[in-house]
Amino acid sequence: MPFITTPIITRHPLPATRPTRYNTPMQILVTGATGFVGRSVMDWLKQSGYDARPYHGRITDALALRTELEGIDTVIHLASSEGLGRTRLLQHVDIDGAERLLDRCRRAEVQRFIFLSRLGAVANSLHPLLRAKDTIERMVQKSGLNYTIVRSATAYGPGDRHLEMIASLALWSWPLVWLPGGGRLWLQPIWVEDLARCLVLTLERPDMIGKTIAIAGEERLPYQEIVNQIMDVLDIRRVPLPVPLILMRPITRVLFSWWYWPPVSNFFVDRFFVPEAVEFDSILRQFCYRPARLQDTLNYLGRPGLRWRIFRR
Repeated sequence: MPFITTPIITRHPLPATRPTRYNTPMQILVTGATGFVGRSVMDWLKQSGYDARPYHGRITDALALRTELEGIDTVIHLASSEGLGRTRLLQHVDIDGAERLLDRCRRAEVQRFIFLSRLGAVANSLHPLLRAKDTIERMVQKSGLNYTIVRSATAYGPGDRHLEMIASLALWSWPLVWLPGGGRLWLQPIWVEDLARCLVLTLERPDMIGKTIAIAGEERLPYQEIVNQIMDVLDIRRVPLPVPLILMRPITRVLFSWWYWPPVSNFFVDRFFVPEAVEFDSILRQFCYRPARLQDTLNYLGRPGLRWRIFRR
């Protein structure tokens, strides 16, 4: 396999004007700052001149929340237990944690609350993660805070738990590559840098207060096409093996349920049952720039050690 360099990510600083509170620069707290999306958000905030710090502590720890929220004007809430793939943690970490966080934000007189949600979040969803996201959205809307909810399609980029897993599975499943549902599901993935940029741009948009917005990439591609582009980057060939969706959950339970941090979880499988799609110009229309294309950003999959990434957190 030829060596492929990782593309250099260029970030353009946002406008220098910053909202203030009591004549001091805005103070931002980011939950989940060390996670996949959080790392990019922190980089964007730093390069754009914001004073931001990561949240330290458990999201359900009232004392830690009270301490961390002192002097904070804005909270960007990214923390989630999604990566562990455990339904019971959604209630304890995601829902209970968000409830505790919102309560402490009200007491601390936080001026702005930005929550990262998922496309397809509805109360009657068959999928636990989407039900949990909807529950949190409704709590945010009733919190009395100046909120913005950003519903995003599945993000991808270095360190993701989606395309890197698809690539790793393709490497390990020689001579086959699995295509759940025959690879016909349409996806509209978003480059993680574009997602982070949109989250940071909302700080400059008072017109988005009290709104729920949806964003995704500008390409709507069938899963099989995404797999083909991944294999082109890896310079491998595999025979496609359609797998009925009804078998995906049993296969996942048998192969991965015993892992503490499973590479393929039920939440990963759920994505094949719920199409993620919004208007093609969702980012251009709302944030006035065009997001990156999939084929222009997949080179990060050429980093050494991809084959073994399936075994890592």
